[in-house]
Amino acid sequence: MTQEIKFIKEETFHRQEGQYVEFKEIKSEKPVNKIVDHAEQYIIGFINALGEGDIYLGIDDTGKILGINLSRSLIDEMQKRISDKLTNVKPVLPPSCYTVFPHPVYDREYKEIKDLYIVQIHTSRIEEDYLFKTSNGSHWLYQTGGENHYIKKESSCINLEGERLAQEIKFRHQRYLRKELEKINGSLEKDTENINLLKKKAEIAKFMGDIETMEETYEKLIILNPSNSKTRVAYASARKSIGDLEGALSTIHDALQFDKNNFDALKEQGEIFFIANRTDEALKSYQDALKLNPDDYTLLTQIGITFRELGKYKDSIKLFNYALLKSPSYRAAKYEKKKTYSKMFQGGLEINTIS
Repeated sequence: MTQEIKFIKEETFHRQEGQYVEFKEIKSEKPVNKIVDHAEQYIIGFINALGEGDIYLGIDDTGKILGINLSRSLIDEMQKRISDKLTNVKPVLPPSCYTVFPHPVYDREYKEIKDLYIVQIHTSRIEEDYLFKTSNGSHWLYQTGGENHYIKKESSCINLEGERLAQEIKFRHQRYLRKELEKINGSLEKDTENINLLKKKAEIAKFMGDIETMEETYEKLIILNPSNSKTRVAYASARKSIGDLEGALSTIHDALQFDKNNFDALKEQGEIFFIANRTDEALKSYQDALKLNPDDYTLLTQIGITFRELGKYKDSIKLFNYALLKSPSYRAAKYEKKKTYSKMFQGGLEINTIS
């Protein structure tokens, strides 16, 4: 927190740089510009590091108190510009999470030196599950040019990029999922057979890669409602996502035993067969599903892909055209159609008769 501290010029400050303390000497003739840039970087860096932090502007790396020449008008400008700059941080940064405090600097006789200040910026702890980023760039989930996701690590404030950014996002997502799972488990202690809570628990366990919890939860859901094919389809999809294709096929087979005309089950079965390179069986499942919903353009596209894998390029193109007739803007069908044409040309096939 900000404190009334006697900063004596040329003396060594009692605190040391580290994870939550940073010193910055300001030599610029336009100090406000430097202060604003450092403020944004280190406020974001401290908050993303999940702890309270202080940056002292006007103190060099050795801890020597130097001060910054600032008039009252420059102090007002500095505080306004920091506030304006931080309004563009994404996600929205609560103004109460940081404080900007200019401390006067004194000489060795404890007389205040006119227009000489140490600027302390204090950040409070915010335990969020997302990363804050600077005003340049786009939302934190997307890695595009100009992003600056700063995080304070030891004596450095680093900009997370590439793999390091992906790992930090993954860590925070996993932490969020763990907290959600704890809440759900707490609620299930009072209501052990709550279907909605169990479904959420199964989904979270899947995202966390906790296969044992996921399987136990789905098995309990099936016991509670054995004839519910939707639960079995969801379980099959979860098994597919972790690579357990045989288990997924077994679960989807059980779902179809209860409802042989279940569109979602047939479509899911087709996807599992396709991933398992059982293409003929995938086509049969897709076609059975299509009889139940002839206008599903996503399914039409998948059948087109399956025909292509079987080398039936003309049939493939016809299915993509049909999908685009149902949904002219469906990008996946456009892409797969172009990809199929490319494969046909590579194979030396004539396609003059195909519209």
